[in-house]
Amino acid sequence: MPKFRWGPSAFILSAIALFIALGGTGYALTQTTGPQPANRSLTTKATPAWHNLTLKNGWTYGKYGSYHVAYCKDSQGVVYLRGSAKNGNTSQPAFTLPADARPAHTLWLPVYAFDGSAGGLEIEHNGAASLFDAGGGASVRKYASLDGVSFWVP
Repeated sequence: MPKFRWGPSAFILSAIALFIALGGTGYALTQTTGPQPANRSLTTKATPAWHNLTLKNGWTYGKYGSYHVAYCKDSQGVVYLRGSAKNGNTSQPAFTLPADARPAHTLWLPVYAFDGSAGGLEIEHNGAASLFDAGGGASVRKYASLDGVSFWVP
């Protein structure tokens, strides 16, 4: 069984190996071999197209530097939500998703609510999206963030 040493020589040897490894990577990243596309913009990914959603039933923009409530859908069928809402009626939908962004069945997803408390978002198959929490809606009425919420649609 080999014995490992952790002395000055081992440290110097590992530092040299690290230097060579990082130097080689940096060099490789700056070199090109083979054909390159004539238009480099073809190789960059497009920024997703966000579509604003209309809040209803008393829900308003949540502020605090957040986005307005919006969604985008990627090429794999994943819908992403962002933005914040507050002050609405928790027994009524906060917004409705368009037909191409609706799940096949009802979803219950976690959201960040006021002061770090847990809230929820119910999205029905007809696109109606309602905010709720365990305290009768008190926390999500103060603030609810949709950032980070995503789901797949068929």
